Amino acid sequence: MAIAHKSIVGKPCAKVQVPPTLRSQRLSRRTCYVRAEASNALTIANSKALAQTNGAQVAVPAVQVEEVDFTKHMQDRHAQVLRYFPTALGIDDFMARVEIVLAGFGFTGDNTIAMTNLCRDEVTQVLKDKIEACFGSSFNTNGLGAVLTCGVTGMKAGLSHSPVCQGGRERYVFFAFPHIAINSEGEVGAIARPGRPKKSCACGALQKCLVELQSEGLEAAVRSPGLHDPLEPEYSILKQRLARRIRYEKLDVRALDLPSLTKVAERTISDDLEYLIEKAVNPATADYAVITGVEVHNWAAQLAEGGDPSLEFVAGTKAYVVVNGVKTHLDLMMVPPLSYRQLQMMAEASLADVPPGDVCAGLRGSVLQEVPYAYLEKRMGGAATEGAIGRAANPVNLQIAAEWPSWQSRIRRDNNAAPYTLHQLERDMYAPTMDSPELANSN
Repeated sequence: MAIAHKSIVGKPCAKVQVPPTLRSQRLSRRTCYVRAEASNALTIANSKALAQTNGAQVAVPAVQVEEVDFTKHMQDRHAQVLRYFPTALGIDDFMARVEIVLAGFGFTGDNTIAMTNLCRDEVTQVLKDKIEACFGSSFNTNGLGAVLTCGVTGMKAGLSHSPVCQGGRERYVFFAFPHIAINSEGEVGAIARPGRPKKSCACGALQKCLVELQSEGLEAAVRSPGLHDPLEPEYSILKQRLARRIRYEKLDVRALDLPSLTKVAERTISDDLEYLIEKAVNPATADYAVITGVEVHNWAAQLAEGGDPSLEFVAGTKAYVVVNGVKTHLDLMMVPPLSYRQLQMMAEASLADVPPGDVCAGLRGSVLQEVPYAYLEKRMGGAATEGAIGRAANPVNLQIAAEWPSWQSRIRRDNNAAPYTLHQLERDMYAPTMDSPELANSN
């Protein structure tokens, strides 16, 4: 493994071959900065301990290794996130506190169904895996930007899958989190995804809402409940709900940025969730808990094995239980964090057989834990192949495949009339589409 660095005089040095011992240190503690006080032609790999110059022995300049304070680096990242979301905790720390507190009110993975409402984005899988490590398979009501579109029927469908406790009582835990990315370099909205060379946005749906609401104005997006764009059902509902909430809170839409709009989305979605709970849950026969907030992806700007760590945070907003009809609000910040060993064990259960990453103290009494690159690569893409070369390689030469008539001619149904005709195969060509007008004499 070679790392290029600048020399102390400002000129680039030759690449320095890092010994295996340093390589293992880099993977475990990120002590990766190496400064070589040597000329451009000098490398550790091809130089000896002593060089001969005009018959005289000249000592080779020593390589100095600077240890990076990994804990401070992680804490600086935490501080960046806290600027926007003051309640942000490391994701494993957050889930440990949730599990401990809810267990005190009788909610466990054995007797409770988790109802998760996240954005459809695959990067939210990190939080979903953590929730399911505690409570088992969840019933999801996900929508774009985490907008709730399942309705009362969808909500009741999930509740009907709950374990039944002694006496016939049921227990549910509702999780609702819109999400945002703030990468390791502090770029708001920016996220790197495994297998994609360029950075993308999270949450893309909320970012699009922000741009359109600022350019078009709120009133253009406000519609009566139940009206939506048939080609953009979830997105138009999300945009409409945000516009109504911004108008209700008397906010200046032109002054909003992505973090502030994400907070508006959280308040809107949390209220929508509680409204549906009122319609779907009977407190006389069921106990439930509500945990809401914002999921924050603080991933490395450049995803790579052994590179900058990726972190995941949750900024909690609401946490309460309703047991026997009595509502109790909970302060997760007052729950002490688990020990490092306990958090490592807890994280391991949600990482799909990938060893847990580095762990260190966070700010405000919290604990931070790295989300391993191997886990992100496995869960977000590239599960069938390993490494950048394997992912980029196409196993089929498409040009050659198109020239294989021996089997293509047999599978094309239009070449084999019986038992089908083209009309039967194109049976839906005149069916109403999702945005076709209703005809007056549709019968």
